[in-house]
Amino acid sequence: MRWSRPGIGPAAVALFWAMAIAGAVPGQQLTVYTSQASYSLPVVDRGGKAYIAVADLLSPLGASAPHLKGKDWKLELNNAEARFTAGKEKAAIRGQEADLGGKALVEDGRVMVPLAAALPLLSRLLNTTVDFHQPSRRIFVGNVFTHFTAEFKEGETPSLVLNFSQPLKRLDTNHEEDRSGLLFTHSNKTTLTFHKDPLISDTNRQQFGDGAIQDLTFTEENGTASITVTGNKPLQITRSEDGKTITLQPQAPAVAVVPEPAQQSTPAAPEGQRRAPEFFVMIDPSHGGNDKGASFAGKLVEKDITLRLARELRKELEERGIATRMLRESDIDLSLERRAEITNEQHAGLYVALHAGGPGRGVRVYASFLTDPQQPLAGRFLPWESAQSSALSRSQNVARAVSEELKKKGLTVANLGVPLRPLNNIAIPAIAVELAPESNDPQSLENLKRQNTVASAVAAAIAQIRSQLGGRP
Repeated sequence: MRWSRPGIGPAAVALFWAMAIAGAVPGQQLTVYTSQASYSLPVVDRGGKAYIAVADLLSPLGASAPHLKGKDWKLELNNAEARFTAGKEKAAIRGQEADLGGKALVEDGRVMVPLAAALPLLSRLLNTTVDFHQPSRRIFVGNVFTHFTAEFKEGETPSLVLNFSQPLKRLDTNHEEDRSGLLFTHSNKTTLTFHKDPLISDTNRQQFGDGAIQDLTFTEENGTASITVTGNKPLQITRSEDGKTITLQPQAPAVAVVPEPAQQSTPAAPEGQRRAPEFFVMIDPSHGGNDKGASFAGKLVEKDITLRLARELRKELEERGIATRMLRESDIDLSLERRAEITNEQHAGLYVALHAGGPGRGVRVYASFLTDPQQPLAGRFLPWESAQSSALSRSQNVARAVSEELKKKGLTVANLGVPLRPLNNIAIPAIAVELAPESNDPQSLENLKRQNTVASAVAAAIAQIRSQLGGRP
């Protein structure tokens, strides 16, 4: 199983939970930007030094999982090889020696290297230019930078227009509420945070005067970039449809609204528009399109296994009277962000992601493990990176129920917590189920009887715990 393109983690994500509680630096992360994807991975402390897992860094780019060959741990990416030896400060990359900046560590089959080693690993394996902003833990692979300009316009209603060289993927703001499509702040400081955009700036501060919009500062920290605008009034924020322009200006005075007279009757829904069910399960067959996921013997790939398993789960749930929807019905590309967005937008009652892969055997059931949960903002908005916070306990209950039903079927089961997307970005109960081979036989992943057994157990658990999940959020 490959958990990301973009995203975090290799097939060995089962060890994330143990690593997180055994030395993760709370909230610290490294973000990598490439032309295909942007992804973040945790930074952990080992003996007072920042370390990262090699698989977390390279698996999203298509690298094989590190495996032991003699005394060395070996992986491949783009037909290039990297070899690591536990306790050694150097690695062999494309046959040449590279300094890691500290000793390589091996913990439960995971190769860990100092944070500084990310630069030689990426630049040599990808054979391209890599720009590492190490203090802020941001890595730019190739020419992926997004630049911006700030234009201050004076007048009766001054405004600050930010123009970006590329459409923004996602914008987080310190807004508190949404009025008629506009975002408002209620302090004299407005912060725009860019988690997935490779934003850089040649100027760290610009000053505009002493009025409603006084200055702009650009900062990079902990794998993110931020633009902070300071003034003496709250600001409203608007974003252009093409995602390349953001305008900030003082909030207009509130206008009294006279309520309309109550309608005598409710208009009928437009023809062809169906009312969404009060509760339905969003089934997510992982990967798809160019993202094949894990590869097994012959032409067997994860994206095909998960789609077949998803169809089995849909059938089992609907036989129990539980409505379902599938995030993909065919072989299409769908980013992790979009999977979370669709699930949240459609107000699903439960999200179930399906994966397949090793190592190990049996079935693994995951719920989110939030390393840095954030408190919900005032109003209707949730922090994207920890939207799961309010539903986490229910997610864990679902994961335990699914594990128990799988055990009743005689399957080997592991129940784990992992800080992975898109689980963290989903605001409803959310779990992931990963099917592993039996007896190291990849072909067992295609066994229809085994797939049906797993789907039946998952559906039975959901039916059993359905009353605890509530209606549509």
